[in-house]
Amino acid sequence: MLQKRVTRKVKGSKNRKKAVKKLAKQHQLVSNQRNNFQHKVSLSLIRENQAVAIETLNIKGMIKNHKLDQTVADSAWYSFVTKLEYKAQWFGKTILKIGMFEPSSKNCHVCGYHNSELTLKDREWFCPSCNTNHDRDINAAINIKQFAINNLITSGTEGRACGVILKRESREAGCPSFQ
Repeated sequence: MLQKRVTRKVKGSKNRKKAVKKLAKQHQLVSNQRNNFQHKVSLSLIRENQAVAIETLNIKGMIKNHKLDQTVADSAWYSFVTKLEYKAQWFGKTILKIGMFEPSSKNCHVCGYHNSELTLKDREWFCPSCNTNHDRDINAAINIKQFAINNLITSGTEGRACGVILKRESREAGCPSFQ
């Protein structure tokens, strides 16, 4: 609405300058709200958990998809991950990252079946191997946790998994033991 008002004003006029100021204030308000929300969520995640497992995503590639671009850009994932990382460092917690090419939502977390026909619009799917009905997001979260734990436990990668964020502090903070 405010953007439309700016474009309808004559360039260089005082009314356009007023409209631009109103639009800038609105953008600042939205930015502050998003930033505040990210700080609150990241702080609660770090305080409540010993370790947080996240999946690295190709955000630039996702923005190229015209159906996802606005949603992905508005969510500001990079700044959220940055807030998680420095808060984890403050509190001595661990951030575990898995690669973007791990099939987190396409693998059944019960039996390991790989559903290669799963598309982005499929929010639920049925595993033909173990007859389990999966919600895509919940299944992906369980798989991300399993991949992170396996990456942590695998011999030779414990330092790498713990040192993803806490490079200097990895020995001081230590790696959590998962049960």
